[in-house]
Amino acid sequence: MPIRTYIFKVDLLESRDPQISRTFSIPASWTFQKLHAAIQHVFLWQNEHLHVFTFQIPIGGGINKVVSIQDTDMMGRDDEEGPNDIVLDEKTVKLKDIWDDNGRYHGDVTSYGTLGGCFYEYDFGDAWEHEITLLAVSTSNVREVSVLEVSGCAPLENSHGVLGWEGLKRAFADPNPDDVSLEARRLSWLVSPLGGAFHPAVAPTIEQLNAPGLFDKRFRQIRKGIL
Repeated sequence: MPIRTYIFKVDLLESRDPQISRTFSIPASWTFQKLHAAIQHVFLWQNEHLHVFTFQIPIGGGINKVVSIQDTDMMGRDDEEGPNDIVLDEKTVKLKDIWDDNGRYHGDVTSYGTLGGCFYEYDFGDAWEHEITLLAVSTSNVREVSVLEVSGCAPLENSHGVLGWEGLKRAFADPNPDDVSLEARRLSWLVSPLGGAFHPAVAPTIEQLNAPGLFDKRFRQIRKGIL
């Protein structure tokens, strides 16, 4: 029987040449923990760092209310949170709780009928900021992540933010690499889950990301904390 699904586009902010993004379908009944796993999967992140989902909701006077959805077992409350801010547990909040008009927390993330911007930050050191956009609500017989579009190769873990990633791209593009560029390539092949097949100019294919059972395997690893 077909189930209700959301089609999301996730853009890696500040990425360029090309803009790095993934578009995928995911069951509306899934939790934000599974959305975290889905983003890790489609960007080939390795779940080595903390993360948080945030909604920024304007409440007037240039002030935003922030709704954070996170792994509350890993992250405590921030002393800088404002009096209007809300912290929710990603293991219990479902996507439909937010994006359905009658969702349990829909009112908390809207202002005058407008949904606040949704962001996913991964690795607070490198600060990879992603913007999440709901493109459509649909139905599907596919009960896991279904990747629809891929743009660009996502950065490697611990590549030191946008500037570090741009430097790595130059190291691979150099037709006459020096020792520094060669060492950067070698380390990249050790770090990447693709091994020696990794190249920052080559994005994974839709078929690779949609390999049967691959997401389920990664999600089990994330829940056990071994990925």
